[in-house]
Amino acid sequence: MTSSSCTDPTEQWLPVIIVGAGPCGLVAALCLQKYGIPFVIIEKASRSKICSNAGSGFELAPTSVEILKNRLGIDVSEIMSYYRGMGFMTIDGVKIRHTVLPTDYDGGCVNRAAMQNYLLKLLFPSSKDEEGILFCGHGIESYQEDEQRRNVVATLASGATLSGCVLLACDGIHSRCRAVLHGGYDSSQDWETNVQTGNVKDPLHFCNAMVYWGKTSSPKGSDLDIAYSKIIQKAEGSNNDDDSRAWFTFAVPTTKAPACLFVIPSHNNTMLNWDITIRSTASRKRSGATDGKDLTRRGGGPLTETEKKKLFDFASHGKDSESVVRGIKNNPFLKKLIEVTPAQDITEAGLFDRQNLDLPYSSETKLVALLGDAAHPQTPFEGQGVNMAIADAYVYATNIAVTLQTKTKSLRDAIADCDTDRRRKQAKKVIRTARVSCDFFGSQNLVVSSLLRLYVRFAPNKEFINQAVRADKSNRDYLKHLDENHCSVKEQEALRQKA
Repeated sequence: MTSSSCTDPTEQWLPVIIVGAGPCGLVAALCLQKYGIPFVIIEKASRSKICSNAGSGFELAPTSVEILKNRLGIDVSEIMSYYRGMGFMTIDGVKIRHTVLPTDYDGGCVNRAAMQNYLLKLLFPSSKDEEGILFCGHGIESYQEDEQRRNVVATLASGATLSGCVLLACDGIHSRCRAVLHGGYDSSQDWETNVQTGNVKDPLHFCNAMVYWGKTSSPKGSDLDIAYSKIIQKAEGSNNDDDSRAWFTFAVPTTKAPACLFVIPSHNNTMLNWDITIRSTASRKRSGATDGKDLTRRGGGPLTETEKKKLFDFASHGKDSESVVRGIKNNPFLKKLIEVTPAQDITEAGLFDRQNLDLPYSSETKLVALLGDAAHPQTPFEGQGVNMAIADAYVYATNIAVTLQTKTKSLRDAIADCDTDRRRKQAKKVIRTARVSCDFFGSQNLVVSSLLRLYVRFAPNKEFINQAVRADKSNRDYLKHLDENHCSVKEQEALRQKA
């Protein structure tokens, strides 16, 4: 199997090779499609597993909304609920505060699987449209860069090859492309040898936390919907009947109950996406964590019914208990949430980032680039993982497309223009801030817990908005870098219209 475009690169464009069909890879593909640039997508998950029912929810920050809505013309209301307000409580159910957010705040929440399904439908309206473009079920084994011919040849696990002008690695924290680029991966060596080499050259960094995430249906009038309505207790001045906007809820740990909880609704508030995070000195190894068959698991694995019963035992309160919800004695909403979420829809995973934060995001030849979690994985506590991935995807894909259309510079220059010192510096700051937030929100220390509760109770509303704006700053700066230094917004639109 060889791409039909893989002929003399002087006669026609070679496709851009995108590795990974998560939000990062799909946004990059959609951007290229808008400019009429050929691409192929390599995805190790089977086609049926790309958007399985195990997907978690995440926040879309204003820069991501700007990219999706105004740059790519996506009707974000089809997948996203804008935030209406936020509620804070302790993990044992004691209300701390509820706050209405300004209606002009452009952030919101989305379910990961729903977003991927929507982007795939935009890219490929029919299954026939996927033929020769979307390759699922094998994944990339390795790649070779040919600087003289100015192309990259990707070898799939099946042994087939695909040739392209550049390769965009959007394949997540366990990126095979990153392993080749920085970890010294050698396809002639066995798996154990490559793991040992990677652990030396480009090790992961465990962030001392385990996360359990899931999603469950919450139809209007259901017991779970009623329980959640009691939790959020609509604040004065909010529009209680507006199903297009959502409340998110954060529960902080106490000295007796160590877990923290984050809940965001999606699907017009009829689905609850949630995660529970708890401090841990070691990452548990899930039996299904490395099978690579379900993209939405993101390196984790599903619970069994036995594991769910043990890990979410509300009757177990001792310090030696393995229960994630130990110490929680009066939170009927959380009990109902866990009860109605099937074990197979709960994923357990350790939170990791990278030990070495100074590595470049592109190869020396500038024919391969790392995007999203392949470049800068982080804990979810700053809400920036998917947002940085979307910004990466748009900036790289746009600069590549503009380069191919205008021929004003080489593709090497286009990749180099995206892998900037400023972007890496800001990404490093976001990662470290996310580490601190993970430690802070998972702490059972009496002083830390008290300060956290005081902050969420008394901080002005503007502070919460400012915090979200600060977290999104690196993406705003990155988009501005593209607009002001490489191709203005008007020029981008004109080139898309021309395609």
